[in-house]
Amino acid sequence: MKRVKFFSTPDLAVGNYLNRVEKIILNFNENIEHAINDVLELYNCTLYIDNKVFFTQWTDEHKEKLKARCKIIKGFIARYFSSINEMNIELIVETLHWQYKEDFLKLFVQYHLNERIDEKIFANILTKNLFSITQVCQQPQLVKHYEIVVKHSLLERPSNAELLFDKYIIDSRANKKQLYFPKSLTKDEVNVLITNYIDSQEANTNYLQLIINNHNTKEFSVTDEHRWKAKKRKESIEKELFSNSAGVSFEYNFVFKKDAPELVQHKLDGTVLEIVYDQTYLEQELEFENILNNFIWIFEFIDSNGRINFVNNISTRTSIFDVIQLKAKRDYPVNEAFKISETLTDASMALYYSFLKKQNVRLEDVLEWFFKVYLKEDFAVSNYVFTAPSEGSSYREKCRDILPEIEYVLQQFKCYVDYGEINHEMLALSSSGLTFNQVPSIIKNKYIYKKDILNPIFYHLFSDQTLLGYLENPEKDSATFYDLLVKHKVHIDEFKDYQRTELQYLIDSNYISINNGFLMWKNPARIKILYELYHYNVISMYRLSDRLQAEVKLMHQENLVVFESSLFSKSEQDLFDYYLNNSKFQNGPQLRNKYAHGRLGNVANSNEDINYKNYLLILKLLITIVIKINEDFCLYEKVSHSKI
Repeated sequence: MKRVKFFSTPDLAVGNYLNRVEKIILNFNENIEHAINDVLELYNCTLYIDNKVFFTQWTDEHKEKLKARCKIIKGFIARYFSSINEMNIELIVETLHWQYKEDFLKLFVQYHLNERIDEKIFANILTKNLFSITQVCQQPQLVKHYEIVVKHSLLERPSNAELLFDKYIIDSRANKKQLYFPKSLTKDEVNVLITNYIDSQEANTNYLQLIINNHNTKEFSVTDEHRWKAKKRKESIEKELFSNSAGVSFEYNFVFKKDAPELVQHKLDGTVLEIVYDQTYLEQELEFENILNNFIWIFEFIDSNGRINFVNNISTRTSIFDVIQLKAKRDYPVNEAFKISETLTDASMALYYSFLKKQNVRLEDVLEWFFKVYLKEDFAVSNYVFTAPSEGSSYREKCRDILPEIEYVLQQFKCYVDYGEINHEMLALSSSGLTFNQVPSIIKNKYIYKKDILNPIFYHLFSDQTLLGYLENPEKDSATFYDLLVKHKVHIDEFKDYQRTELQYLIDSNYISINNGFLMWKNPARIKILYELYHYNVISMYRLSDRLQAEVKLMHQENLVVFESSLFSKSEQDLFDYYLNNSKFQNGPQLRNKYAHGRLGNVANSNEDINYKNYLLILKLLITIVIKINEDFCLYEKVSHSKI
């Protein structure tokens, strides 16, 4: 039978283990012989009780009985560890089950075995690989007491450089276990370790990319030589890896078709996705306002709630690679879903830009019309300035010219929100730049964000890491509890005992109710709001129905959500920062910085294809800014009229 292991309170294995935990605790007998794995299983059993992981049917009296038994077990564990010494420790460690090694080291520290085990014995244990250096570095007291031994072991293998990246670079959400290193570890020693790692056969392309992108800090830095060597090494590994590999490709085809049956039609054939646009419609709709609307309704740059469609949504997972992909603390989360949406919108942008040119329509003229004519005529906003790059300039020059225009577009909008007019003289005197999170909205309480108090509910309703969607019934089994209730009629008796604790939590929290034994949503409106917040991180308040707005206001009174007001949502702010700057994210194109500071490199300077691609990306971002500004004015009118 599988031994008990405690991972965390909400872990999937809780229900499966709890019956065995109860049995082991109640049947504990100190007088029978216990091997080290038996002792550590007992220790894990006590963790369940210490963390108050109980079945709902357990009475208070039964819980107290288990707690009392755990006190006895803890005394036995302490006596067992007091018997470990230099004579028997290696024999004991050699029999350790892999899942209990970290527990052993934790208790090694707790029961002061370091006072009885000298450095030579501990070094021998590490030399035999009975513990990994990673496991040791999770215990700060071990690192401090056996500093020379740990340092030698750390520097011995180039692959241990990955531990430095795990601690200082990789996002802590992906790397939950804290690591500690010897204080005597010098910067020169670290640099040598990184160099050796880059040159080693153990070098991993994911970690090499972290070196290339790394934003140096006081805690951890790499040299420019490290970046260059890591780049060349990564290219070499990838060339060798893929030279003889056919791989699996996915193809996108974008087609204009006369008199197509639909405005947009998606056809999936195996690994080929064909997107067909109605050419006849697009040729007829060449008015500037309709062209901008096409980016919403045809090319889907914006969703029905006014959110930019090609931002990264953290909750979205499309493949196992999203889970295992290494992400630095300052990386924008580029997962597979983001790459797909990026590819689709980039391709549609290129397609439509070229199409409009053939129709003798310059997209840049459309953008100038929006700022100079449309805003004045529709919203009485005067003096908006925007100068598009000249038609005859190179794409490198177009990129360089349009980026400052984008910044000034946002500065003018902020000025209008702050003062009710655009004052170019005042803007000319300003010496400060403008970040995307500083651009305000005309509307108060525009965006809704969740508070952390909702995280447990999100986990139970929408996470595929729970077992609440699994009934051991192939006809109903679902990835999440939300999917299960939306798609099927489910009776309470279909759930196992170990699932009842989580179900009771949802019942007690008034998210589900039971009617004649069947589960149903207690408040469907609230569930809809939670679904949107979980999957998109934000909701635009005034694009909701009156009923949903009323529910949001109630949630705000209950301190579950918070309102904020800005032109761009937080996810959208991050998107612009990712593409244009390096102030927040280190893995983006950094287009503004590169064109402003002439750091394009020889290839981009001489290759107009690269500059053309970058220009279309910049135009895509500018179009979304135009759409967001227009939306702000439209929503402001809607909100103002509703209050009259």
